Amino acid sequence: MEEIARFLLGIPPFSQLSPEQVEQIGNEMQIEYFPAGENIIVHHGPPSAYLYIVRQGSVDLLREHEHGVQILDTLGEGEIFAYPSLIRNKPPIATVRTREEVLLYLLPAATFHQLRRTIPLFNRFFATSAIERISQRLQAHDANAAPELFRMRLRDLIRYRLVSISPDASVREAAMLMSQHDVSSVLVESDPPGIVTDRDLRNRVLAAGLSDATPVTRVMTSPVLTLPTDSLVFEALVTMLQRKFHHMPVVEGDRIVGMVTHSDILRQQSKNPLFLPRQLQRARTADDFRAYADQVTATVGSLLDAGARVNDLGHVASVAYDALVVRLLQDAEATLGPPPCPYAWLAFGSEGRYEQVLRTDQDNGLAYASDAPSGAAEYFAALAEQVVGALLASGFPPCPGKVMATNPEWRQPLDVWKSYFEQWMSMPREHTLLRVAAFFDYRPVYGSLEVESVLRPVIRRGRENRVFLGRLARVALRQHAPLSFFRQLVLERSGETRDLIDLKVRGTTLVVDLARLFALEAGCPRTNTVTRLHHCVEQSSLSPSGADDWWQRSN
Repeated sequence: MEEIARFLLGIPPFSQLSPEQVEQIGNEMQIEYFPAGENIIVHHGPPSAYLYIVRQGSVDLLREHEHGVQILDTLGEGEIFAYPSLIRNKPPIATVRTREEVLLYLLPAATFHQLRRTIPLFNRFFATSAIERISQRLQAHDANAAPELFRMRLRDLIRYRLVSISPDASVREAAMLMSQHDVSSVLVESDPPGIVTDRDLRNRVLAAGLSDATPVTRVMTSPVLTLPTDSLVFEALVTMLQRKFHHMPVVEGDRIVGMVTHSDILRQQSKNPLFLPRQLQRARTADDFRAYADQVTATVGSLLDAGARVNDLGHVASVAYDALVVRLLQDAEATLGPPPCPYAWLAFGSEGRYEQVLRTDQDNGLAYASDAPSGAAEYFAALAEQVVGALLASGFPPCPGKVMATNPEWRQPLDVWKSYFEQWMSMPREHTLLRVAAFFDYRPVYGSLEVESVLRPVIRRGRENRVFLGRLARVALRQHAPLSFFRQLVLERSGETRDLIDLKVRGTTLVVDLARLFALEAGCPRTNTVTRLHHCVEQSSLSPSGADDWWQRSN
């Protein structure tokens, strides 16, 4: 029962109760195993007799109708179900079926109702309003995004002071510190920093038969993956699901200032369900991936209707599309075998700037190690064909200029990519700059190849090349704003956009190009347009007032 209590203390609402209360609840729990594909509760069946908590594995919430089975959501470790039926004493609002082998904790109905009567915190968590929201979500089988969560930053989830420990400490001292501060992880003050979690103590210490005197440095994870405090909670959730970990250190500059856990995000999910990452997790077919991309588009529309900032919309969409690309690359690796050498999948243009709100043309490339072994070129050609083809099937059109990893010109060893950038900057031809400007907005999306340390210094040297910057400025200013002499909007006079205004060509492109120019002049490594305008004032010819004006108009 001690193991059950430890697990419950890490998930809401039990995490809000005292250890004594949770220990008593653990004594009432039953444990049951279910094989894959088995119904636990049935839509319109008898009212549930238990509150179910997923200990291991996952279950699908679904509805069956004449057109087939419709999956409404997927619940994993630490998530709870069946309480709408328990509270209302009515048939379940959805069938819950095991997606894989599942271990569940079962709390009897009588104990559940007693806890609601005697513990206000427990009762509030299962308030009627929350039940109604969940019922509406299931009945509408809708994945509409909750704007509050998509606007929320990681800094909003940091609730406690960061708990850290010396690298000379033992795992016993780490466990005592976690217990004392009621946290599930500690930061190890090593160089680079590491992290030890309660799972590490269970899996790497107890299960491995190690002594409690074992140094924390032996079982810690280091270096740790971090995200800045201004990152979206949605981005953290996607990253944690992709990497299959439960703790995210949060940094301010170069300093780790807090820790956000999977449970912290689950608390928000209880109010604002996040559907997209789970939908991608369970995708198996081309139709599934297309449905995911469609849902990203729908989510962006919902956020726009709710008044979300355009820059946030671009970030949410780009993170969601990145997750799709990562999944497709991982599937390709599973089909083709491990890559023969490190590589990086690169995003250019709007995706590289975190500004791809809708499914625009593909702009991608691939860099692989300069000392790649024989056969690497053929492997990455096959990988690019599979991924680009899957993106086409998901609704992402091909690039008219063939800037895709399937084009051998944009699938090269890293030293060739370096020579590309050096040539573009040392011999800048205006007609070439028109074609390659978007490459300066590159961003690595996936892969272990370190491209930043090779390509970014080349780009930084561009600030010293006045000829390059001057010609880039001429390219940026080639398009004029659609205004007449009297500052009235002017419509196109010919072509497909006659009597219309092309907001991309005549509007956003001008802002993007000038922000890129100022960033290159300042040596700013950022790729997002708004961020560029915000960060390159002191080191470029952009004035503070001009930056504020552009920033306000772009945000």
